[in-house]
Amino acid sequence: MMGTKKIQMSKIQSENVKAAWKYICQLRSQTKKNRASLILGAGISRDLHLPLWDKLLEAIKNEITTKIPEAAAVTEQPGKAALILFEMFSSYRKLEIAQHPEYNNTYLIEKKVLSDWRELIHKFLYANTTELERRKLIEQHPYFREMIEFIKNSEITVNYNFDDFVEFGLSQPDWNPSHHERPYQTIWSHQSQFTKNKSVIYHPNGFLPFDSKKFQSENLVFSDGSFADQLLEGLTGNLSTLLHVLTKKTSILIGHSLTDSTLLHLLRKATTISPGNYNYFIRFTAPGEHIANKNSIFEANFNNYNLITLFLNSSEIKEFLSAITLEERDFIEISENLGLPTKYIYYLVGSIGIGKSTALSQFGSLTTLDEWFDERPSDMALSPQELSTHTTITIDDWTNQQFGKKNNYLRSKPVGVFLVDRSPLDPLSFVVKVDEKERARSMISNGISPGQSRRKVEQGEIIHMLGDPKEIWSRLITKRKEYSWPVTKVEELQEKSKQLYASLNPKFIYSTQRKELDVIRDVAKIIFSQSYEPADLDAKLGEIAANDQ
Repeated sequence: MMGTKKIQMSKIQSENVKAAWKYICQLRSQTKKNRASLILGAGISRDLHLPLWDKLLEAIKNEITTKIPEAAAVTEQPGKAALILFEMFSSYRKLEIAQHPEYNNTYLIEKKVLSDWRELIHKFLYANTTELERRKLIEQHPYFREMIEFIKNSEITVNYNFDDFVEFGLSQPDWNPSHHERPYQTIWSHQSQFTKNKSVIYHPNGFLPFDSKKFQSENLVFSDGSFADQLLEGLTGNLSTLLHVLTKKTSILIGHSLTDSTLLHLLRKATTISPGNYNYFIRFTAPGEHIANKNSIFEANFNNYNLITLFLNSSEIKEFLSAITLEERDFIEISENLGLPTKYIYYLVGSIGIGKSTALSQFGSLTTLDEWFDERPSDMALSPQELSTHTTITIDDWTNQQFGKKNNYLRSKPVGVFLVDRSPLDPLSFVVKVDEKERARSMISNGISPGQSRRKVEQGEIIHMLGDPKEIWSRLITKRKEYSWPVTKVEELQEKSKQLYASLNPKFIYSTQRKELDVIRDVAKIIFSQSYEPADLDAKLGEIAANDQ
């Protein structure tokens, strides 16, 4: 199977997929950590012979019209129409059910009405599908196989559709060998506990399996009333599973049009809970469709819902999902053939107290490296001027080792998007009692490339955080550093840092006198842009070390 996938991947032609390679690398990293999910909408059903909402309602309306002719006049929007049609259905079914003596009270009659309503929806949901055709349909679907491959390696998949095609795909022995064990768990309640660590399929709108005798949800979200109830549940915190997926994982929304008010509410709420967590929205592009306002759509979704919008057609969705699930050695080989990087490193730099650690803490969906690997010596809280020469040398040696560890970690990771607190150049901005050239040499020989190792500093893009020295100093009060770092020293440190990185094309972000959410969004805009312009930090460090002036 992997050989087949490799042949397919070697034929990547879409410039849209190539442009999304950074996103693919991030999703591959998240998949490894079991932190990537799919959120599936009605659009994936178009190639499974399942009716979309309007067609399903039209079939139900025609059925009800045989009993209540005025049903033919129902022309409202789908949500409202479903509500009206249900009331019509309920009115005549109650009378019919009441003729049976076993349904001898209102409670039993209403339960039977709801059961028959589900049966009616089931009838027309699968009207164009037979058991024998199901396997053929998923094989012919443009990206269903790739979707199943992703789901197999994901803890939870959110499926807004009623049908069980995903479960059916996961049950195919040649697609997903399961050793005689059901390879998935289906849930529809946010209160359900997971019994598996992979392939949990969550149907927030309800579940109607093809085999109507199988276990299914009692309630379906199918009308304005049920959508309103679901939205109220979201407002009161009863959609915790969905919020968990949107805030703690990196999700790909496929088959959505972003018109569901409940989903939009949850996406908006997720931006306030986890402002640095961004998800992906695949805006399906039909053959021949031209979208003139792509940039505006991208910005609106990014700024309001923390969504990275990808404009892809069916074959491009197939390539995109395939690239995420491909074996790593094959992915690296194909990336090399395409001339695309697989490692994207961003160094957060700037003055003490500027907010680097706070920003870093918000980007759990990336691979983040804190300022230090080990517990920091307490003397490092002091300014360099307050330290003795012996203490300075001791701290410099420890700092060299820390940057060596961080650099070795980055060297060992071939794929991913990395956000790193400070680069190996940062200690040079703190130099007071030693020559800058000597400090650079010390960093190289005792940290980055000790002995005969010939290691280099990993290249990366510089995100330089700047701010008002007075406000930076005010932040240091809570850290008990205000006396060691007066405003003048903060200002001097910031200027040194700017000079140090000036030639490396840094991206500047101002982090004072602004809301934290706005600062985080600015960092995200740099990281999640399609461009990547890594700086050669090793050459810069070597240049300083060799400086004879």
